[in-house]
Amino acid sequence: MVIWLLGITAPAVAHPAVAAEQRFQSDEWITECSNGTGAPDCSITVPFWRGQSERDASFALVVMLQTGNIGIVGQPVPLRAVLRVDKNPPVECRQTRYCVFPSTEAFAVLKQLKGASLILVDVFTAKGVFNFSLTPKGYQAGIAQVRAWGYRLSID
Repeated sequence: MVIWLLGITAPAVAHPAVAAEQRFQSDEWITECSNGTGAPDCSITVPFWRGQSERDASFALVVMLQTGNIGIVGQPVPLRAVLRVDKNPPVECRQTRYCVFPSTEAFAVLKQLKGASLILVDVFTAKGVFNFSLTPKGYQAGIAQVRAWGYRLSID
């Protein structure tokens, strides 16, 4: 009986180096870590969308935890985006298709998100401007979960 129980519970408590992929969701935020080849790769993503017939839009804010990169992707294709955390100065990305924020500004945003209560996102597309407000609680829970899995973060 004990051997059977160990066989069932051992995979659930596997060390991150053994597990192939781990996934956690809090609110709309999705945290994923995978151990492909080399160092683990972790990201936190939150989808956000607006449905208004001809102005339908679907985007995602993506945080790559190993590099500290932050980007916005989606449809219609972002031409640029502005991100503001609480009352901090806004940051802007201007790359078409995959709008990645400059590294220095991205690291500042990641520090702000630790204790933030509001994220404002403006996405500029050929169809117009889409404005969103998000709560960072799922991001904060995701960071806590990644640490609980035993991963070290380059954003610390």
